[in-house]
Amino acid sequence: MSAPVVAERGPARTGTAGPAAPQGIRVRDLAYAFGARVALDGVDVDVRPGVITGLLGPNGAGKTTFMRILLGVLAPHRGTVLVGGRPLARADRVRWGYMPQQRGLYPAMKAGDQVVHFARLHGLSRREAAAQARDLLARLGLVDRWADRTDRLSGGMQQQLQLATALVHAPEVVVLDEPFSGLDPSSVALLSELLRERATAGCTVLFSSHQLDLVQHLCEEIVMVDDGRVVLAGEVADLRARGDLTAIRVSIVPVEDLPDEPPAAVAASGAASAPVEIGTIAVLTS
Repeated sequence: MSAPVVAERGPARTGTAGPAAPQGIRVRDLAYAFGARVALDGVDVDVRPGVITGLLGPNGAGKTTFMRILLGVLAPHRGTVLVGGRPLARADRVRWGYMPQQRGLYPAMKAGDQVVHFARLHGLSRREAAAQARDLLARLGLVDRWADRTDRLSGGMQQQLQLATALVHAPEVVVLDEPFSGLDPSSVALLSELLRERATAGCTVLFSSHQLDLVQHLCEEIVMVDDGRVVLAGEVADLRARGDLTAIRVSIVPVEDLPDEPPAAVAASGAASAPVEIGTIAVLTS
């Protein structure tokens, strides 16, 4: 179990938590390798403040390595990371929020205390941390589980709790690694609403995913990586207009539920005249 990354305890903060001056992130020529295996190879990325940016790519594409470099867990072998136009420093990361792909919570800690703990690490007073944690857990429908041990919550609830630890201090930058993994549609909608609110308030939001349909609906901009390189980047609306984003929906049904003949639209497309059976799954081949 890896705890969420906090570079150091932040300075004490007073007043209501809220984003400071917007911080954009500019990455240039970023490279990293694990021995002979190249994870990132000359990556250029711009993440604008007030915009939700999606980092897309298959497993092993380099998304998590990229995020770990941003958070200071890994040092790049080449390249620069600028925030607000200057080199990224440890002090900047104290004002960031991070949600790792692997669960990063303390299992025996009470749910509410967990969120308060991370708010305090980011510099909030005890009173402010408790107030922010309670408000956020109420939004997530978890306030009644405040006193429950974290390891007694469902997987989906723990995922929501982990997001709360990343957002409770009203960070200037939010970096989320596969935040929607394992969540039901209603939880996805709720967390999406929270992220949109943060972006509207000027927060810089970057999250990774391999779900193109989700990214297209939530993000204004995307960066797609494959084999350690950026293969596509830009505003979602522009990429859609150019036809660079295409989602294919596949339905899998038992063979016995398929008609003997393919629908007229399928037949007209030149697909096979009969399904091909693979165990209990039927697919139409072109």
